[in-house]
Amino acid sequence: MLKLFGKNMGLQVLLILAVVLVLWWQPLVSPPAMALSEYDGVLYGLIVKMLGGLPRLAVVIALLSVVGEAIALNLLLANAGLVPQTTLLPTLLYIVGMSAPATTLSPLVLVNAILIVFLYQLRIKGSLLTISTEKICSATALIGICTMIYLPAAAFLISYLLVAVMFRLYGWRDWAAMILGLAAPYVLLIPVLYVSNRLDWWLDATAATMGHLGINTTGGDTLSLIADIVLAAIIAVSLIGLWGKLNEKTMQWQTNASTVMLLAVGGLAMLFCTHLLPVTIAYFAIPFALCGTHLLLPERTRRSAGSKRSHNWIYDSLFILILVAALLC
Repeated sequence: MLKLFGKNMGLQVLLILAVVLVLWWQPLVSPPAMALSEYDGVLYGLIVKMLGGLPRLAVVIALLSVVGEAIALNLLLANAGLVPQTTLLPTLLYIVGMSAPATTLSPLVLVNAILIVFLYQLRIKGSLLTISTEKICSATALIGICTMIYLPAAAFLISYLLVAVMFRLYGWRDWAAMILGLAAPYVLLIPVLYVSNRLDWWLDATAATMGHLGINTTGGDTLSLIADIVLAAIIAVSLIGLWGKLNEKTMQWQTNASTVMLLAVGGLAMLFCTHLLPVTIAYFAIPFALCGTHLLLPERTRRSAGSKRSHNWIYDSLFILILVAALLC
């Protein structure tokens, strides 16, 4: 089955559409209502007010957003040389990560859309392994916007700081650009809240949200919890596996791939800020699109025909397990 993701673009599209339909059929038929949680930011609150009475529209927007984000991420990875140009497997894996389980327009759909733009800002080209202060400012401003949608997304600042260490961004200009970028969205937000007499409300709500941060678990049936843990384990294996092979690649490849994978650190921190189980797979959808592709489509050289057939069977089974686990989550 995975042979399709190396050559036949038409069948890849058909398979992706089939997976999207299976994962999103239930929300489309019986759309859940949008609801605010204690972790949601002021911008997401505005979206809930606008779409709260239109649950099916919210589901459709979420579905189209996830598919659009998956395509944009696939293009980013392919253009950076991180995945083959002929495969749409990153698109499928991102959709699986964001749709396990599929519900409605959530803060994470919006946050991940911004994080994909964040990766575009930090992508490097050519032999110059650094990024400009303008891109630093833009990247951290995007993190600031993410926190206005979903407060625990501030954990992605950890990912940025690790990227900054990788790029050796130690100068005062780099730190100033980071701080100014983070502050810029709030420089715009706070006066608007003040003029609308909602500044005190926002400060109190933010303080209350910070008080709710901590390691928690939520309920769920046993089968969906097992499927969630299986999918999380596969994501962890794919991340560790690709990280261990980075030294086999060029410096540019290592740098761009590391930038994508380091988002998993922010996702892990968010688990410990919200709830540990069930694992929120969407936190790791972006790095899984890259690492899962290399897990399922490894470079195969100097193998006998029998060995290739054996490994194809293993990878196909793992691929089916991922799809089934996503469906059961």
